[in-house]
Amino acid sequence: MDGSPDLGGFADVDGAAEPGALAGYLDTVRGVGAVAEWKERSFALLDPRPGAELLDLGCGTGDDLLALAPRVAPGGRVVGVDASAAMVAEARRRTAGHPGVEVHRGDGHRLDLPDGSLDGARAERVLLHVPDPAVVVAEMVRVLRPGGRLVVAEPDWGTLVIDAPDAAASRAVAAAGAGRFRSPFAGRTLRRLLIAAGLTDVEVAARALVIHDPDAAEAVFQLADAADRAVGAGSLTPAEATAWRDGVARAGAAGTLLVAMTAFMASGRRP
Repeated sequence: MDGSPDLGGFADVDGAAEPGALAGYLDTVRGVGAVAEWKERSFALLDPRPGAELLDLGCGTGDDLLALAPRVAPGGRVVGVDASAAMVAEARRRTAGHPGVEVHRGDGHRLDLPDGSLDGARAERVLLHVPDPAVVVAEMVRVLRPGGRLVVAEPDWGTLVIDAPDAAASRAVAAAGAGRFRSPFAGRTLRRLLIAAGLTDVEVAARALVIHDPDAAEAVFQLADAADRAVGAGSLTPAEATAWRDGVARAGAAGTLLVAMTAFMASGRRP
């Protein structure tokens, strides 16, 4: 992965200092077994079938489009939409030559797609980066045909827990980590958002991503950056942040470290 990304940069990838690092972060997280299983669950909830037309909002590097395309073949298509020109370019590069895949640049608050034109839509780790998650959900519902399915998966950064020496410092780091996002608590709101958008048969599942390895925890949650932000916010002193990082390293070496976060997945059907 090129550099250590600022996770808040996903709100404006093209304005980020290192867009390539954000793409690399997506690749790193995709390699986490629990994340891969969670993705598979979201694909299955879309009920993809030959001939179906699906939307992947916030498609990023396009790898999920490649996973979905064979499930709607023959005759189907998957449409990826992302707000970032850099991500769209990378997704087009990765999906080039694959039939039934389209990638477009667009704003989830104002999708350039006709009403009732798709059989299913999904978004994963998108709503936490947008100013108005309710508007984005309503737009995804708008483009669904009657009976079409919506699947949305979001972490809830308010549920980040770090079992390391100095519990108070861990709480400060977790709070600073959540502060990187526009809508850090989007995960807990999914049921309400889907019901408010008029969907029926709304179901919600939750699971905790639990990591014991300090390097993996750093790669996924960017804890060092969160500690720096806690210092910047005045909730930790530089010495306290250094001591906290040392404690995390000791816990990791001793095999006692635990870092976990709850993710939510909601699905529903347009009447």
